[in-house]
Amino acid sequence: MFHLFFSRRYFFSFIPKGLAHELFIQIQEDQSSGELQIDVLWGHIRDFVDEGNYENYKLQVRYPDGSVESLPLEKIGVQARAYFQPTKEGEYVFWAERKPSTYTPDGGDTQLSLQMAKTIFYKGDGDETSQQPTNLALEVVPTNSLSNFTTGFFEGQVLLDGEAVSHAIISGYGPKGEVLEGESDENGLFELNLSSSGEWLIKANVRTDEEGVLDGEEYIKTSRTSTFLLDTGNTEQQRGSFDASLWSLILTALIALFVGATVTLLVTGRKKQK
Repeated sequence: MFHLFFSRRYFFSFIPKGLAHELFIQIQEDQSSGELQIDVLWGHIRDFVDEGNYENYKLQVRYPDGSVESLPLEKIGVQARAYFQPTKEGEYVFWAERKPSTYTPDGGDTQLSLQMAKTIFYKGDGDETSQQPTNLALEVVPTNSLSNFTTGFFEGQVLLDGEAVSHAIISGYGPKGEVLEGESDENGLFELNLSSSGEWLIKANVRTDEEGVLDGEEYIKTSRTSTFLLDTGNTEQQRGSFDASLWSLILTALIALFVGATVTLLVTGRKKQK
C-alpha cells in the first residue's frame, strides 16, 4: 500500500545518557483518504527522537463506541508506526506502552522505568470518551471536554492503577518552547494554562520505593512516566477550513448572481433594441 504523508523532521544525534526520554504518540491524517499514520516515538518532543525497537511497544485504540483494538506496529526508520482508518464519528483514544527497562541516573539509584503514552484523534462529531480512563497503569485523564478546546486551562487527573494519586510531578511542554511545572493535589487533580496553539506534551511522573530484579539487574525504585499529547490547533484548523469553505461558497454564489444579473441585462437590452 502506498501512503502519502508530509514527513516530520527530527534531530537525530548521540543523546547523553542522563537526558530524560519519554514515550509519546503523534498522529498525521492523509487528507485524501482519511487514513491515520500513528507514530510511537521515544525521545523528547521537538528536541530529538532516539532509536527504539518497535517490537518493544504495544499500541491500542479505543473506538467512540468503547470497543478496544490492538494495532500492529512496523519499523519506520528509528521509530514504530501503525496505520489506521477511522470509520465512525467521535473521539478515538490511542495509547502505547514500552517494554519495562532499567536505568541508573548519574550518581543515583538504579530504577525500573515504565513508560506510557496517550493521545486523541477527533473525527467529526460523536461520542467523547477522552474523559474515561484506559487500562494504562499510570495515565493523565482530562476532566474537561477537549472536543472544542483551543487554548486556556487544561484540567486533568492522574490515575495510578485506576486510583487518584497525589504529588505526581506534572510537566507541560508547549509549541513555543514553554515549560510548565506542577504536581497533582490530594485528589490527583491539576491544571495547566496552555496559552499557545499547537502540540502540547503533558507528562506525569510517579516514583515509588518498589524494588525488584529485571533481566538480572536489581533496582530499588520504580519510575512511571505517562504522556498525553494534545494538539490545541486541531479545532482552530478545522474552524479555519470551515470558514474558508463557507466564504468560498458565498463568493461562488455572489459570482453566480452577478453573472446571472449581467446576462439578464444583456438580454433585456437586446430586446429593447429590437
